[in-house]
Amino acid sequence: MPFNFFWPFGFIFLAPLFIFFLKEKRFWRLILGAVLFRLIFFLGAVYFTLEPITWFFSFLIFLGLPVSVFIIKKFNSRRPAGRLLFFALPFIWTFFDHLQARYSLLPAYIATAGNSLGSSPFLGLASTGGLITLTFFIALINILIAAMILNFKNKKIAVIFSIIIAIILLISWQISIFQLQKNSLNYKKLKDSLKIAAISVNENFNASRFNQLKSELANRRVGLIIFPEDTFDNSADISGNINLYKNLAKELKTNLAATFDTIQDQKRYNSTVLFDANGEIIGLHNKNRLTFIGEYWPLDWRPFFFDWLLKTNPKFKEYVIFNPQNSYRRGEKKLLELASAKFASLICLEIHYPEDLKEYKKMGARFIINSSSNRWLDVGKEHFLYLSNNLKRIESVWLKMPIISSGVNDLAGIVSPDGKENLIINYETENKNFNISFGEIRF
Repeated sequence: MPFNFFWPFGFIFLAPLFIFFLKEKRFWRLILGAVLFRLIFFLGAVYFTLEPITWFFSFLIFLGLPVSVFIIKKFNSRRPAGRLLFFALPFIWTFFDHLQARYSLLPAYIATAGNSLGSSPFLGLASTGGLITLTFFIALINILIAAMILNFKNKKIAVIFSIIIAIILLISWQISIFQLQKNSLNYKKLKDSLKIAAISVNENFNASRFNQLKSELANRRVGLIIFPEDTFDNSADISGNINLYKNLAKELKTNLAATFDTIQDQKRYNSTVLFDANGEIIGLHNKNRLTFIGEYWPLDWRPFFFDWLLKTNPKFKEYVIFNPQNSYRRGEKKLLELASAKFASLICLEIHYPEDLKEYKKMGARFIINSSSNRWLDVGKEHFLYLSNNLKRIESVWLKMPIISSGVNDLAGIVSPDGKENLIINYETENKNFNISFGEIRF
């Protein structure tokens, strides 16, 4: 499992804020400090999502944290001051970190504290509680480090906190190893399996490369082929997409899932269409979580800075905020079904809602596919993929289900419930604008 060297910073980056909360008494300074911290953190972690409206609403929800700190301080005005807050901070941080991630206009789970552990030796802790457990674990270590720093002059207390931190980290590491091994053994015991081909392309992929792609697919026998969202960037050509994938499934004699725009009852949807080996459509899932600005815009006006954005990025001209007639309709949560198993298709940012994945599992999904398109992203692309892949690892370990990725300017492959992955790092080469990840999942 590849561990990224950034994850250890997760154990210290909250400590300065926690020290500030423990020492500061004035309400307006608590608010200002929380806003500044969140701004600096977002600029460092998810700078590629910089958009004033979404960030404003995210910060607004997060302000519940300093308000809660102030209330606790007032409630706990007696000496020794700060004891109640010390115990409460890991809990209220976890609550508001996930509250803003869930109810922001765009999902922000990749920016939660716990997501940094998706590429760490502590990933196994997600087996119980998922991302929430990891976020609480991060907050717990940070509050202990904050306490150690505040008591640094008292060598005895500082040493005691150091020992406690070391013991917690060591025990948690062993629990993580045990849980990942347990997931691995249980996953290998599953009797059913399916060979898959997950495809990723770059934004320059076109019909001229399609025959080369088809030739590589024909050389390997698989049970399901997964294509990216809007593979050819021609979402308006609905009948063309249907015929293309229908003929390919029939020619290769295999099931095929492709994601593109569809029109149903004169309404526009972003859909995953499932074709069987005869080229017949046997399933359809319409995207349930629409993307703010790109797929829906709830207002009759738009802020001036979007006009500047369009001038500098003409590729956004089809976004709903600029062309309301391109607005999408929201679909219902439903599963797609092969002869061997039911599965869920999460389109693009739908994979960023962990509770939705849990709901799909309760509905009977045995595995999850995620088809995406990252044409919107220029600066910070690799960082975004790193954070997104962290989240997929956490979700897979938590739900004990494999997750298959396929996308435009995205990784392709499988993340399994033991945290291991078979992902193609590069979605392009010098000779072609695509890559195929062949693998096998169990369910």
